[in-house]
Amino acid sequence: MTIRRTYHAALALVAIATSTGLVACDRIKNPLLEVSTPDIVTPDKASSAAGAQSFFIAAQGDFARLVGGDRGGSSPLGLNLTGGLLADELISTRTGTEHIDNRSIVPATFPADSWRQVGAAHTRITRAIKALEAFPPATGGNDQLALLHAYEGMTLVLVAEHYCNGVPLWNGESDLNPATKTFSTAELYNAAIAEFNKALSLTQVTNTVNFATIGKARATLDAATPATLAASAASAAALVAAIPTDYKFNVVFGSSTAGVGNAIYDWANSTKNFGAVDKEGGNGLDYISSGDPRIKVDPTKVSAGQDGTRTPALNQYPKLDAPVTVASGIEARMIQAESELANGNPNWINTLNSARATIGLGPLVPAATAAGQVDQLFRERGFWMYLTAHRLGDMRRLVRQYGRGIETVYPTGSYFKGGTYGTDAVLPPHQDEFNNPNWSGCTDKAP
Repeated sequence: MTIRRTYHAALALVAIATSTGLVACDRIKNPLLEVSTPDIVTPDKASSAAGAQSFFIAAQGDFARLVGGDRGGSSPLGLNLTGGLLADELISTRTGTEHIDNRSIVPATFPADSWRQVGAAHTRITRAIKALEAFPPATGGNDQLALLHAYEGMTLVLVAEHYCNGVPLWNGESDLNPATKTFSTAELYNAAIAEFNKALSLTQVTNTVNFATIGKARATLDAATPATLAASAASAAALVAAIPTDYKFNVVFGSSTAGVGNAIYDWANSTKNFGAVDKEGGNGLDYISSGDPRIKVDPTKVSAGQDGTRTPALNQYPKLDAPVTVASGIEARMIQAESELANGNPNWINTLNSARATIGLGPLVPAATAAGQVDQLFRERGFWMYLTAHRLGDMRRLVRQYGRGIETVYPTGSYFKGGTYGTDAVLPPHQDEFNNPNWSGCTDKAP
């Protein structure tokens, strides 16, 4: 991971919102940031309560960008886009981006540089935690720290769900002589759970508590093996049982074209570099043909992308400042349904149908086979959490925990631009990382 030796603060600051309110603002009027090089906050300026607040706000911006943003329409792009491209949610309509879409990833080529935002988010959140611990505000310091620990927990979850086994992250020990530690996927999930526990120990703010609780449940479920899936799912379900179904924790973006905006709006709506897809590679979900209202695609409005590929209008994020949901009560219900299914409780279908009823969807009838019922569960997850950086993790779980063959889950066969799909099932760190003397490559690339 490329680690800068100066302290940085984002000027295009975005807010993190939940269902009941905002946590930050688009721009902070602060003398600390009014310097000759305004994107850099030197250690002497940062060593204060005001500096710690700048770190706190900047960390929120980097987390939002990691989930689903870009800055000024430029890369790196959020993981809901890059992960959705490797999964079955998006296709390439821009020459040069096919390598992720067709599962033949070139680590040096856009948009593989999403990895750079992983490093930015992890590093800035870690520095913000250290700054707030050293220079707390007069009030509310523990609540801010709790939110940062929840962000870090979710950052680690997203890395584990999207990237290969054995990735390098800053060890957090020194800014002057930074070094990385290589984390296995299992270590990332364990570290994420520890971060969520820390968040829960520091605050009683409902929005943060719910966010951290769902994050902990997500990591608990992700970390399960086939042998422990039923028990882990039950533990995860117990954690989220009290989360209201209408709860949402969103990252939100600014409306300035020079700031941090919604990357899918920028790259798949405003300009068509990527497009919606239906049943990609034979195994993908029927996002378009289903006509499901959770998928905001208009098949009556078809236009050409940058490379001439024609796709329907993708309106999931219709504005530059459209929020992306990171955790929700609906996700909590999906976790409960999975626990019920894994533990032989027939109520799983009622849990799915109760969620569907919240938006007027009719009830599902249980499939006749166990495999078909798992398909129903993961299809519901895919539709509810479309383009929210969940789907690649779900596809990996279908292989890893449910014993599905990779080529029965991922897009496969003939690729629509020519040739065939490759075999990649995870994202690798960017080629830049091979300059890191403490890392020599992925331990493995198994789902």
